[in-house]
Amino acid sequence: MNPSIKTLRVLLVEDSQDDADLILLELNEGGFDTTCARVDTEAAMRATLADQRWDVVISDFNLPGFSAHGALVALRETGADIPFIVVSGCIGEERAVALMKQGASDFVMKDKLVRLAPVIERELREVDMRREHRQTQQALYEKEKMLNGITASIGEGILVLSDSGRLLFMNPAAERMLGWAECELFYREVYPIIHSQQPDGARLPEHGHETLGVLREGEVHRAEDDVYWSKDGTPIPVSIVASAIMENGKAIASVIAFQDISKRKLTEWNLLESRRQLRELSSHLQSVREEERTRIARELHDELGQMLMGVKLDAKWLAKRLNDGQPEVIDKLGAMSRLIDETLDAMRRVAADLRPTMLDDLGLAAAVEWLTEDFAERTGISVRLELDLENGQCDCQGTGCDLDVKVATAAFRIVQECLTNVARHAEAAHVLVSLDCHKEKLMLLLSDDGKGMLADHENKRNSYGMIGMLERARGLGGTFDVFSIPGEGVAVVAILPLQPAGHAGEAQ
Repeated sequence: MNPSIKTLRVLLVEDSQDDADLILLELNEGGFDTTCARVDTEAAMRATLADQRWDVVISDFNLPGFSAHGALVALRETGADIPFIVVSGCIGEERAVALMKQGASDFVMKDKLVRLAPVIERELREVDMRREHRQTQQALYEKEKMLNGITASIGEGILVLSDSGRLLFMNPAAERMLGWAECELFYREVYPIIHSQQPDGARLPEHGHETLGVLREGEVHRAEDDVYWSKDGTPIPVSIVASAIMENGKAIASVIAFQDISKRKLTEWNLLESRRQLRELSSHLQSVREEERTRIARELHDELGQMLMGVKLDAKWLAKRLNDGQPEVIDKLGAMSRLIDETLDAMRRVAADLRPTMLDDLGLAAAVEWLTEDFAERTGISVRLELDLENGQCDCQGTGCDLDVKVATAAFRIVQECLTNVARHAEAAHVLVSLDCHKEKLMLLLSDDGKGMLADHENKRNSYGMIGMLERARGLGGTFDVFSIPGEGVAVVAILPLQPAGHAGEAQ
């Protein structure tokens, strides 16, 4: 078949076979390969329309008992988009206009049938265009329906603003969180309404909304802790992500996604409160433990020490009253005296470890000096002690010391724990201990030249010793940090306030 010949299915409403033949001949000459059915009654037309699919309906104006008006009504009732062309020998202008208003595509006079083929080609092109338009509209409707479903189902609020900051779209989640309906804010400058105040209630400048900066700069803006204001004036803590819709390198709109973080803020507050309470408890337990250590040390020194000293004096008294004829008894008493002396020395060391009396009597500097000397003597590790505790108002070596007793105890225990760790793990030859007062802070540094911490030292930070030192410092409102390079030693830095503000549990 010649590709230029187009197939055409024609429903011909015509009572004259001769006129029908003339029309079909004209269509064939116009380049159509025509399939035709001729009807001349309304019933036949309706049956034929229902039975087959047609490309065009060509109708005579007047038929016995039927007319072009009736044929057009029957066609339109089917809902099919099929061109309806009237072919008539005579038709008045008013009748032609009435048919066109009713929905006829065109009319052609029988003495000018040469116009018929071009008219049909034009109408078929328009049918194709209308079909494509409907398909496009349907596709857009389906996409819009899907987009609305997506934006309605997600938990985040979505706002779409024009390049001037006017609301173009608001999803149901945003309506629910803000208390505004989309229709109430549509094409209004929405940010001065929902973001007019800072979290503390202070008003934002008219053009001070960083979220709207994406329209000027085309960059993504994020805010993890901001606040929107609902319709009833309730503040809503939100996190925000705003991005620009770009076209030809210019921002034409912005999309703002926000989440209500009220539950997260409450969880964070509860966590901070829990940490505060745990820190209070830890500080209380430290105080109770120090008091218990002090009591036990005092009882060891005062009561057990006096008892052992009494036993030693009794042993000496017995030894003086024995005669030389009892050498074995004399030797046994001498051994008892030596054992008593060793027990006294051990008892004093235990008491000093529990709570050195000089920490309470002479202050932190003397206690640390005794601690480092004892450590060096027991371990053979060289210790260099640097004390500068006489700056400003602090005089830890005098009677007018402003150093809080809890701070002095915490500093002493941190030094004690660090030295214990050095002896157990560091394999060091030298240790530096430095105490310095500066700007109402006690600066404590302890470093060694040992093997340092291995790559998993972060896990070692979680040991009970490290946790204890960290909590001592934090409980007083101070800081505690550990620095280490494998093979180059460890440095511990603690910074404590000379006078903690309030009770220890308030430190965060």
